[in-house]
Amino acid sequence: MKNKNLEQMRRDKLREAQLKMLGILEEIDKLCRAHNISYWIEGGTLLGALRHGGFIPWDDDVDISMLRSDYDRFIEVAAKELPPHLFLQTRKTDPSFHHRECKVRDLNSFIADGGDDTGADYQKGLFVDVFPYDEAPSKLRRQMGNVAHGITIATIVLDGLHHYSWHAVGQLLYFGIKRPLLKAAWRLGCLLWANGDYVAIDPHFSWSRAIHKKTNLFPLGEVEFEGRRFSAPAKPDEYLTTLYGDWHQIPPKEKQQIHSMLILPTLVEHPVAE
Repeated sequence: MKNKNLEQMRRDKLREAQLKMLGILEEIDKLCRAHNISYWIEGGTLLGALRHGGFIPWDDDVDISMLRSDYDRFIEVAAKELPPHLFLQTRKTDPSFHHRECKVRDLNSFIADGGDDTGADYQKGLFVDVFPYDEAPSKLRRQMGNVAHGITIATIVLDGLHHYSWHAVGQLLYFGIKRPLLKAAWRLGCLLWANGDYVAIDPHFSWSRAIHKKTNLFPLGEVEFEGRRFSAPAKPDEYLTTLYGDWHQIPPKEKQQIHSMLILPTLVEHPVAE
């Protein structure tokens, strides 16, 4: 049974949380400009910029992406130079963190969704996701996108929380065999057909199955998001169409769902120094 009070709390807190994530994005933008690191706003964040002028009204995260070389430099720089209220979260900087993506977290907030282990001792503040992009196959893009998506599903199952049951054992065996085979297929596709014309998000995060023309991305441009301007793909319309199809269409009310279970935009009014 749904708890209507919990749902109302999330709706009441969402805008405050969005503005705090906007602040994280501004700090990332400042750091990237200082170090000549290229990035672009990604996924629902880019869609929100073009369709709503800012956040999708029910969205509770921010996504940005970078080419692999910039991603590696960003991790190195951000670990040293982010302001003290922010934290670069990876498996290396936060060993209890069981996800693969890189996040920049706010340390004076809390957000949790169904994939979080609320009992584990890793940072769970509001965040911006940072994803790496690599060269991708220029042929059989639909099929290779399905391969990448399969790697994502397998990774979520294998890296996620598990309870002791025969079903869990079966999943671990099935996906434990399937993921190496899919990764081998992806590597082979890149070896045979990657010619520098297409890029894709690291297949561990490929929810969309999208493989993008590099000319839709570069040279990077800018879009307005919540009254500020941030880096964006050169052809955002084409980029979003590759991701979502008809992205102009607003989904029906029943699909306008906040993903997180709990949102606390501020933990304490006078945060303790780290």
